[in-house]
Amino acid sequence: MSIQATYYLFNCRGRDEEDSDMQDLVMSFSGLEEKALEQYTFAKASLIRTAATNYLLDSGVQWGGAPAVKGVRDAAVELLHTLVAVHAEVFAACKPLLDKTLGILVEGLIDTFLSLFHENKTKDLRSFDANGFCQLMLELEYFETILNPHFTSDARESLKSLQGVLLEKVTESVTETIETPSHHRRPTRGSEDALSDDRQQGMTLSPDDLIALAQQYSSELLQAELERTRINTACFVESIVLDSVPESARAAYASFRGSMDSPSRNFRGNSQPVGSPSFSRQRRR
Repeated sequence: MSIQATYYLFNCRGRDEEDSDMQDLVMSFSGLEEKALEQYTFAKASLIRTAATNYLLDSGVQWGGAPAVKGVRDAAVELLHTLVAVHAEVFAACKPLLDKTLGILVEGLIDTFLSLFHENKTKDLRSFDANGFCQLMLELEYFETILNPHFTSDARESLKSLQGVLLEKVTESVTETIETPSHHRRPTRGSEDALSDDRQQGMTLSPDDLIALAQQYSSELLQAELERTRINTACFVESIVLDSVPESARAAYASFRGSMDSPSRNFRGNSQPVGSPSFSRQRRR
């Protein structure tokens, strides 16, 4: 074999070994990254479950006799603070993994809601009235709107399932209330929490009526609540592409985003009705 051929083979073998070493190194780092991500999200999922339990079960709301819906509760904002803390940690330490990490945890949050519902549907969540149903529907849409870029397809399916089981539960509770009217305590006329006549008649509403009522609350309250709490969730705004946000929430996001540049801006002047993009009778189980 000539010297030139020997040199050529040596170089080829050297490059092959170098490529192989590089592939091994990449695989090692990838494996380490996946393990670190798994451990981190597992630890944060535990904190999120605690926050979700406080939000759903320990916030002082009796879902079978809930007060009138006036907006997003502080408990919902506190729950989001758990994800705000995650955003800050990952953004500072490993920004390229931010979307993946939040995607995993948002999916876990919705699955946790479903799990808590099924675990407590004969206890703390055994009954829902129209107010309780509409309160949760408003807050679930609030979560979905703010966290929209991090919703995986599985998270969206879980959210639809959650909305479906809540609709099924409130319909079941309404039926039981009609059959045992003595157990239903209606607000007194003139009470601060008394609803309009059609809302007071929540015990007679059909599933379609309940969905329409929830959408009405969303239209009236969601945009204002996004604006009111914008400081609490500002970290999620910079990564939002408006094309990915439901059409019904774009007006809210436009003003939400604009507030970062103009804190004194009058949002109400440019407000538009915000509907509910995700309720679906077909998702009832």
